[in-house]
Amino acid sequence: MKKRILNLTLAVCASSIFLLLTSCASAPKGPDPRIGQMQGQINDLQKSNTDKDATVKQLQDQIAADETTIKQLQAGNTEVSNLQKDIEAKKAEILQLQAHAKTSDDQVAATSARVNQIQAELEGLKQRSAAKDAELTSLNQKLAALTKTNADLAANVDSLKSGTTKTQAEYVAQIDHLNKDKVDLQDKISALEKERDTLAIAALADQKDLDARVAQLKSTFSQEIARGDLEIRRFRNILIVSVKDSVVFDPDSPKLRQESLALLTKLAIVFKADPNRIVRVEGNTAVALSSAEAMKLYPTSWQLGAARAANVVQYLQEKCSMDPLQLVATSLGEFRPRADNSTEAGKAKNRRVDFILVAKQLYDVDQLQAVTQ
Repeated sequence: MKKRILNLTLAVCASSIFLLLTSCASAPKGPDPRIGQMQGQINDLQKSNTDKDATVKQLQDQIAADETTIKQLQAGNTEVSNLQKDIEAKKAEILQLQAHAKTSDDQVAATSARVNQIQAELEGLKQRSAAKDAELTSLNQKLAALTKTNADLAANVDSLKSGTTKTQAEYVAQIDHLNKDKVDLQDKISALEKERDTLAIAALADQKDLDARVAQLKSTFSQEIARGDLEIRRFRNILIVSVKDSVVFDPDSPKLRQESLALLTKLAIVFKADPNRIVRVEGNTAVALSSAEAMKLYPTSWQLGAARAANVVQYLQEKCSMDPLQLVATSLGEFRPRADNSTEAGKAKNRRVDFILVAKQLYDVDQLQAVTQ
């Protein structure tokens, strides 16, 4: 650009000089006004060249600045690309951590559920222990009062000797009676302390036994649990084994399926290994029967549940040699649903056979009577 302007300027100057020389050769001697005009034009051109040189310099500086900016942007693009790669790596790491966190959360949830269960059992024992402690405190207070009364009466024996024989004998008899009451109270306190210790030991042993029973059941029926055919739950000292009705019975029928007999036999082996627990077999159904023919025999779902529970108990007793006194058959019909009976999925979950394992001393009426006496 600068070179073109300079060439143009030189051309204009050459033309002007040629004209000037031509004029000078033909015109008379003397100052020619055109020379001043030409000089002014030359000055204007030089000034224009100077301005254009400044403009060119500004443009060159701007180009240099733009080149610097371009280099910075290129470097920034490289940094952005590196940052994007780092972000992708972080996202992958986050997904791995989230997957690990979910596994950890499941483990924590299972552990928390177990801790809550143990805490509930401990709270129950603490409440019973607190009740026993309160009773012991009350008895100790009575014993202290009787001891004081005994001491007061003993101190007054000498003064009573001067009274009538009848009054003195009465006080001596009262002292003897109080001494006997004192011994009885001490015996009762000892018995209560032993009972409290026994209850604590029994609760701990029962808890360990149930843990072992749950582990045995989960190991024995791992395949059934994986298929969703069988579920094991525990509520404090009660163990619940739930089996889908479709595994044991045909629809709307109390007759045992041939395929279910092996499962019932395996359950019986586990139940017989713990003869100190009652097995309550509960028949649970959905809201209504779907077969008109079945309704003729079992007008209500409660009756169908009862027939199913009775057939299971009969099989466990007759074919698996379980003690009849360990078995109880009952029906809850549709009255204890575990899911919404308005959906087919809910009805399928509600149709089940529950095996409830309860300690004999909490179920046997005769033993309960002995405990309350």
